[in-house]
Amino acid sequence: MTGLVDLTAERSDDLARLHAQAFPSGEAWDAPAFKSLLTQVSTRAIGVLRETQLAAFILVQYIRPEAEILTLATSPTVQRRGLAQSLVQALETELRSEGLEKWLLDVAADNHRAIAFYQKIGFQEDGRRPGYYKRLEGTRVDAILMSKHVSRQETR
Repeated sequence: MTGLVDLTAERSDDLARLHAQAFPSGEAWDAPAFKSLLTQVSTRAIGVLRETQLAAFILVQYIRPEAEILTLATSPTVQRRGLAQSLVQALETELRSEGLEKWLLDVAADNHRAIAFYQKIGFQEDGRRPGYYKRLEGTRVDAILMSKHVSRQETR
């Protein structure tokens, strides 16, 4: 890992490129979507650079005392090396000093790897939104709502 960097709207193309690598076709966000989100004062993104390439990033919306993970992506070539966990922890440390008390997110019920990851780092299921995600072939998948209270996180 080269280091953590703040990501701004100027890196929207890089975010979209990595998102397309990490998510199935049709589910990735495009550069204008990232640019629009990153111009909002309540949205924050940080990433991990490997040399000069973006290897992973997290994008959150933070309105005290809660932060919602909008998306988290890691390049397939470096998955399962702790980059996503490092990003969540780094942003949590930073936002805790600004009053963060609770993380929120939703994840597709068929995204078993993501669900396992979030559970591993302390998230719990709070509920479901039936048929929230629409797949390219027309099927619908529930969204699992998850949260984590920051005060409950273990220091690792």
